[in-house]
Amino acid sequence: MSRKNRVARNSKNRQYLVQIGGNIRKARQQMAYSQDEFADLVGMSRSYITEIETGKRNISILNLIGIMQGLNVDPNDIIGSIKPR
Repeated sequence: MSRKNRVARNSKNRQYLVQIGGNIRKARQQMAYSQDEFADLVGMSRSYITEIETGKRNISILNLIGIMQGLNVDPNDIIGSIKPR
């Protein structure tokens, strides 16, 4: 894979992470949880939640499931609006 293609792919992947993180933040805020409260609820660190919400962390499937359970949301609420680019 060329450097140009690799950069484009990484940029696209980053956009997905930013969209997912934004959806998680929105759902958390709608539940009126602070990042600290939510991190305690789902057994993760506040800094990890921050990195997820800002798109700086590639979240694992199991952690994503734990977050969705903590927010009591449907997967479509978090990843349903993500559009391939």
